[in-house]
Amino acid sequence: MKKNLILVFFSFFVLTASAVGIYESSPVGFGGISAADGSSPVTYGVPICNSNGEFEAPDGFTLVTCSTLDQIKSALGNKKIIMVEEGKYGTLSIESTYDGLSIIGKGNVVFSKISISKAKVVLIRNVSILEYGTDGLPVTAGSANVWVDHCTVGWAETSSNKESPDGAWDITKNGKLYMTISWCKIMNAWKTMLHGSSDDDADSSDRYITHYCNYYYNTHQRTPRIRGGKTHILNCFYENSGWARPGTTEYDWARKAVYADDGEYLKDRLVVSDGYAIMATNNSDVVIENNFFLDVRWPIVCSTPCEEFSAKYGELQSPDICNGCVTSRTANDGVKYCRQTGNEYDDSGLSDRIRVKVNPGSCPSGNCETQDVPLDFSYLHSDGTTHYVIRPEMLNPGKRSIKFDDHDPENAFTPPYAYSLVSASQARVNAKAFAGADKIPMVCCTGEPTLVCTSNNKDQENIAVIEPITFQYGGGAVNVLVEGLPAEAKYEVDPEHKVVTISGLINSDINYTVTTMSSCDDNKSISGTLTRKPQEVCSSMVRVPFADIAAGSYAVKVFDSSDAEKLVISNNLSLPEGNTDFMISTEGWASGTYTCKIMSGSTTVKSYEITVQ
Repeated sequence: MKKNLILVFFSFFVLTASAVGIYESSPVGFGGISAADGSSPVTYGVPICNSNGEFEAPDGFTLVTCSTLDQIKSALGNKKIIMVEEGKYGTLSIESTYDGLSIIGKGNVVFSKISISKAKVVLIRNVSILEYGTDGLPVTAGSANVWVDHCTVGWAETSSNKESPDGAWDITKNGKLYMTISWCKIMNAWKTMLHGSSDDDADSSDRYITHYCNYYYNTHQRTPRIRGGKTHILNCFYENSGWARPGTTEYDWARKAVYADDGEYLKDRLVVSDGYAIMATNNSDVVIENNFFLDVRWPIVCSTPCEEFSAKYGELQSPDICNGCVTSRTANDGVKYCRQTGNEYDDSGLSDRIRVKVNPGSCPSGNCETQDVPLDFSYLHSDGTTHYVIRPEMLNPGKRSIKFDDHDPENAFTPPYAYSLVSASQARVNAKAFAGADKIPMVCCTGEPTLVCTSNNKDQENIAVIEPITFQYGGGAVNVLVEGLPAEAKYEVDPEHKVVTISGLINSDINYTVTTMSSCDDNKSISGTLTRKPQEVCSSMVRVPFADIAAGSYAVKVFDSSDAEKLVISNNLSLPEGNTDFMISTEGWASGTYTCKIMSGSTTVKSYEITVQ
């Protein structure tokens, strides 16, 4: 009996089968819709497992295994599944009118570049594309249906040259392209991804692209930059996009990258050194749903013509926006529609200052060249008016990042396919755990999955800190998924010993589930319940994971319901501090809800409620 290798957790997606991250048999999104008529489903060449635990081709396809680049090139053709053995390969060009071609890495497969044009129904899966020169994975004119799944694209380390390598993944000059990018990790890139190569490539109404469950790590900009077409971005995780997180080499580079042109290009506008994540521009129609942005200064930008853009944001300028505010650049007609819903952020790891450059001729104080300023910095212009870097109303409460943007959202398109969403917080966990090449072994079922709680404490009551819970998985299970944990809690998987450990904080009652991931039937699940300790004390506040709060000195204070200061626990708490707990006596306090805050200056980094009965 043949088995589908690809399974997806039903409670998350409108598909059949089992667990998040396991290879899906068809793409979520536009890639699964025929470019020929914009409606019919598309069948990709996905290998299946036979009763002997070996890969086979589905009906109508031929499967071959290759171990050299020459073998791969010779095997290219219609209805072909090419499985690639471990190794490093050079550049692969898929430029003929192939119909139904899959390139699938069996594990530890690295190409220097894969380019796609003219072909249709192309699947690229479980490969890394590293150390490219110009564009690691370009998709250009003539491509029809393309699905890139569980791949890693980028560099092991970021180049110090923002012009080279030029781009990680550009999708340009397309017509009738229906594409899904799913469960991919894109990392360590300056100029990351374009939809459309220039303003002239912005009217491609036939470019339809879905970004699904991807992990964009340590990228400076363009994830993606969108010109024309329809784009759907859902359940992705963005970390350190824009390089505004202090303490990294990329942060230092970004601070030095204040653009040096003092002529017509900059005029008297402010220039920010930090980049951004998503930019919708040039007649694009974009829907952005349930994504998480960790330490991203500028998560979503819906670029519009100069006057409208300035009225919304302020006088900041990045050369990549090209919004028509400088006469030496082609005016940007702006985004058509942009709708964002369900997105979340954590900007606590960012600096509350930004590096800007102001043309001295516009600033009568004479102290307005390159400098570090708060994000809501303002200055008196030479014409007597007040100019802002970013208008205060466009900043998030901590004044470390810019609010999510949209533009005429009610008229944005409705995705023409069935899909379901997880919360942005769960998307953060899923993408980091499972996006990228080799996160899920490319293996057939090797036995019935097993799962056991080995710590015997899966249910815990009246706690502020989780006593570590361990599960052992085995048999045919290749990994596990943990659902239901909030950001304060965490889980770690040790794939060598097949152990998963749950730990961290608890600020609300939790119902969680651990589920095995495998290509076998009957994946196993174990559920548990954690109930929080009544919050009459702040004992959970100080044991904050280092990853969530940057090292430094903080104040810890309690405020009443009117936000008046009730109690100062510490004005100079040094973090990380290990497992220190602050015990607070509430004797004599009026009944009600109080807020305990960890603060950096006037900015609240973390807050917890205290209930007094």
